[in-house]
Amino acid sequence: MYLIGYLSALSCRAGESIDVMASSSVEDVELSLVRLLHGDENPAGPGFVHEEVSEFAPLALKVKEYDTPIGSYGISLRPVPLDKSIEVSFSLWPTLPQGHEFQGIFSLPDVELSLGLSTAGRLTLLHGGTPLLAMEQPLSSREWFEVTLRIDSTESGLTVHRLSEGKTTPQPLASITGQGIPLSGESPVLLAAGYIEKIGSQTFPRRPYNGKIAAPTIRSDGVLLAEWAFEQQMSLQTAPDISGNDVSLALYNAPTRAMTGPGWTNQYHAWRQAPEQYNAIHFHDDDLSDACWPVAAHITLPAGLHSGVYAVRLRAAGLADDYIPLALRPAADAEPEKIALVLATYTYLAYANEHLTEGDFEQGSEIPVQTGAWEDLVAHHQEWGKSHYDLHNDGSGVAYSSFLRPIPNLRPTYRFWGFGAPRRFSADLYLVWFLHQQGLPFDILTEHDLNQEWQNVLMPYQTVITGTHPEYYSGQMLDAYENHVEEGGALMYLGGDGFYWVTTQFSDMPHVVEVRKSEGLRHWDACPGERYHAGTGELGGLWRTRGRSANKLFGIGMGAHGWDNRAPGYRRTPQSYDDKVAWVFDGIDEEVIGDFGLIMNGTSGDEIDRVDVRWGTPADTVVLASSEPHSEWYVPVPEDVTTVSNRLNGLYNHNVRSDMVLIEHPGGGAVFSVGSIIFAGALPVNNGDNNVARLLSNLVRNFTARAK
Repeated sequence: MYLIGYLSALSCRAGESIDVMASSSVEDVELSLVRLLHGDENPAGPGFVHEEVSEFAPLALKVKEYDTPIGSYGISLRPVPLDKSIEVSFSLWPTLPQGHEFQGIFSLPDVELSLGLSTAGRLTLLHGGTPLLAMEQPLSSREWFEVTLRIDSTESGLTVHRLSEGKTTPQPLASITGQGIPLSGESPVLLAAGYIEKIGSQTFPRRPYNGKIAAPTIRSDGVLLAEWAFEQQMSLQTAPDISGNDVSLALYNAPTRAMTGPGWTNQYHAWRQAPEQYNAIHFHDDDLSDACWPVAAHITLPAGLHSGVYAVRLRAAGLADDYIPLALRPAADAEPEKIALVLATYTYLAYANEHLTEGDFEQGSEIPVQTGAWEDLVAHHQEWGKSHYDLHNDGSGVAYSSFLRPIPNLRPTYRFWGFGAPRRFSADLYLVWFLHQQGLPFDILTEHDLNQEWQNVLMPYQTVITGTHPEYYSGQMLDAYENHVEEGGALMYLGGDGFYWVTTQFSDMPHVVEVRKSEGLRHWDACPGERYHAGTGELGGLWRTRGRSANKLFGIGMGAHGWDNRAPGYRRTPQSYDDKVAWVFDGIDEEVIGDFGLIMNGTSGDEIDRVDVRWGTPADTVVLASSEPHSEWYVPVPEDVTTVSNRLNGLYNHNVRSDMVLIEHPGGGAVFSVGSIIFAGALPVNNGDNNVARLLSNLVRNFTARAK
């Protein structure tokens, strides 16, 4: 029994409209709008604080329970004629050749033909569900095979060659013949699925395939009917037909592009250098770009609403309420505030529906894993897709993540299983609460807005505040921040592990972000030759490997990580008493800042950042405070470890720390960074009467009073 939904956008302006998709075990659902002010239900803080939006009249909906069409595939936009005979050829690289069901690779659904893999991994031709041809030996995993299928009215034939790495001549593997099939009419071509089933307005791929397909072609009596060039239009969800017959292939659920094909020579690692070697697409049976649920409601946000963090609330009898977050930007004709808070929506998607609790984390922390309703929903609904921290069913890394699906761990009261407190969106609501509590008017933006409008979106603002965990960033977003500071604006980085992974969007799939992982703190590696993004063609991995470390702009960069029961605070440095920066600590008598908090009882924890001149920390960076020593549960990031020893942890390693820094730029711009994901968790302690809130209040007020 559940009630959950998602929106057509992560943000919109007051006065604009969005679609709400919902699925419910109970038919009668009420939709209303609330403003979110605080999410953490810890009794030591304000609790779950939200306001009803009286300007929005609640709606009564009739909602059904919907399945989700998972699995990527391709289908031709036009049918091909099936007269007399056909010859199909392609290369394949299966990743799960022995599965729980038949896997369709090349299908002609209108004539019930499907060539694919049996559950034993044998290439098999089905006609109307009946096997006509079948190889005796199964195909091995992660090897290239060249396949040719011929069918006419008298005979069918299947020829298979192994394409061994380093060998120029294909090795014969099988050649079999069987009875013929009279062909007539026409059919679309379906790749990576056995057939398509339509249920209502949704389309479901059945018998999906796991693996790569390269260079598919189809001929009739020697005449080329279609030839798809997977090495072209890499950033789009279509593959062009280069036969001249205009039989383009539409791709659904975002199979992975920019994949090495059978002709990859190891010499080129960027697909734009040798596109002909990247003529493969990797399909997965658990790919998902759009859940395709029917629209439950089309709503318009009242034009008079102030910018803020809102939620579409779904409510049904006997079920838990669902709060679907929405970042509401100011109306187009509204006067912007001087402060902007940027929600870390790229990072929200990177972790969306992560399955990390299925791993063994008990050995990495003294805090036991604490799963909740959010993890239970994800575990019971694998069809809602995965995160950048997961592997596909075939063992390959998840490179794409979408917001057009239900995301249970993107909710205001979410508590992270690693330490039983808010993380990501729910932690960013600490900042929302603080700004409200301090009487500091602000506008809300998302990282998606920042990426799309990077040239001008920050122009109206004097002070820009990041979220608590802005880990995933595009080059345009970094450009926007750099320009903001150069133009005299102030930037407050109030989190940790920021600006770490190169992250991009697709031009025709703005709801999808792309990541290719390699070095760094990660859960998978991109395969050799596949580190460059399909959407933009740029090198993936760490920004610091690209020469754009977070240290250069923010003064600090990711340095260590860990979880324990007692996170330390920050001790002021001698430099913090200099008259030029002492104003930051006005009204604060304590030497230690933030030795308390709603997350792990402190402020320096989870993933933490430090200064490092090797990676570009500016010479004029002032370290205001550094964290007190950390425990043995904290270790440095792998990219900083050149020699392994048993004294790398926080008990012995001075580099396992977070630094609080201030950088004043000659042009009037300024950057303040705290270097810890959990820092904001101290803001609500004692109802905001604490030295962390006072320090941030000093900074925000000082920065915002300046002239950009």
